[in-house]
Amino acid sequence: MKLILIYPSHRHIDGAQANKKQAKSHRYPGMGLAMVAALTPPGNDISIVDDDREAIDYGRPADLVGISILTANAMRGYRIAREYRRRGVPVVLGGIHATACPEEAAGEADAVVAGEAEDTWPGLLRDFEAGRMQGIYRSTNDSPMAGLPLPRRDLLRKREYITVNTVQATRGCPFNCEFCSMTALMGHKTRYRPVEEVVEEVRALDGRTFVFNDDNVAQGNDYFKSLFERLIPLRKIWVGNASWNVSRDPEMMDLMARSGCAGVSIGFESIGAQPGLTKAGPPEDRTALYQEAVRRLHRRGISVMGCLIFGFDNDDETVFPRTLEFANASGIDTAQINLLVPYPGTPLHDRLEREGRIVERDWSRYVTNHVCFEPRRLSREALFANYLRVRRAFYGPGRVASRVLKAVPYSSPRVLTANLAVNLSFRRGVRNLLASERRRRAEAAPP
Repeated sequence: MKLILIYPSHRHIDGAQANKKQAKSHRYPGMGLAMVAALTPPGNDISIVDDDREAIDYGRPADLVGISILTANAMRGYRIAREYRRRGVPVVLGGIHATACPEEAAGEADAVVAGEAEDTWPGLLRDFEAGRMQGIYRSTNDSPMAGLPLPRRDLLRKREYITVNTVQATRGCPFNCEFCSMTALMGHKTRYRPVEEVVEEVRALDGRTFVFNDDNVAQGNDYFKSLFERLIPLRKIWVGNASWNVSRDPEMMDLMARSGCAGVSIGFESIGAQPGLTKAGPPEDRTALYQEAVRRLHRRGISVMGCLIFGFDNDDETVFPRTLEFANASGIDTAQINLLVPYPGTPLHDRLEREGRIVERDWSRYVTNHVCFEPRRLSREALFANYLRVRRAFYGPGRVASRVLKAVPYSSPRVLTANLAVNLSFRRGVRNLLASERRRRAEAAPP
């Protein structure tokens, strides 16, 4: 069987992945399709195509095509599916958007995988070969994580990414944030891979650096402490996602640093009190807690990317200068500054739909630099303008230089270089978004 697995492009989305240089500077591939390839029996001809990195050759022979879609690139994925089906090639759609909207996806494909592939893909292949492929294959999303095959990284174009070494130790997140699609669709139970299996995968990686792709690595339990202990002798360097309250566990932070942690991405999300944001600190002293968390991580040589979101119901005009002041004063090394997105399948989307506040129906606009709903205390225009103002200010050239210089005492040359590259990449992203806005206004202006 000739199997082609495709990640649809993001290039058509305003302000996103505007050029390869920007994309590569801090991009790494998800392991979803590499895992699907690993779950496919040996003896099959498998290829993985990243539509952002190479053109799709529709004339290449294929018996089956699998496409993994996010919400923002779902429309592109559907167009790819239509072209293959027009040529008589059956298509399977999967990924987070297909999981959230399986009936919609089923209208664009011969079959849909809703949820995880481990307990659906093998059966789908058997049905395909028997000529009786079903419409929707639904995962229970609770399969054990022991004994998973290693992702087929050999099928990825390594030179196109900063690294293909992404590793997953757990699935699930204990928090219940209203806007999060992962917990809404996959549940809150955390599942763990055996420590030894994770260690052996890391040991076998090509190169020293890797990314933990978990929703929340270092959740403050003995599993991660045991894992980090076992990683110390490998002398690897890693980054991952964590919550701010990891800073309350000195032993955990020490083990993270000793195991090679160079940086963490922390979802601070909002400095104000917001409904439906369960991982935030108490509102009365939130900024102080967050700043202390950054300081404690920095003392151990761990950089921090702060993730901040505008558009929550309690956000008004005052939240923007306060957030910018926090971002600059906290000492975070980089920041993802986003607009709230009501992804389908989340409690946030359901609530805003009930309230009549969803104004955008084009999935390609469900990106973190576009307002696709009516804010409660701001106009859509004011929310976007203030968001853009904060991004421009945080990534001004003087601010970028200041952040990098302040990081010298606690960062290695490798980490400093990486942080500078990410800062400059986000700065280019701001410029691209500004250019996109100027084009949009020019096109909308009366003749």
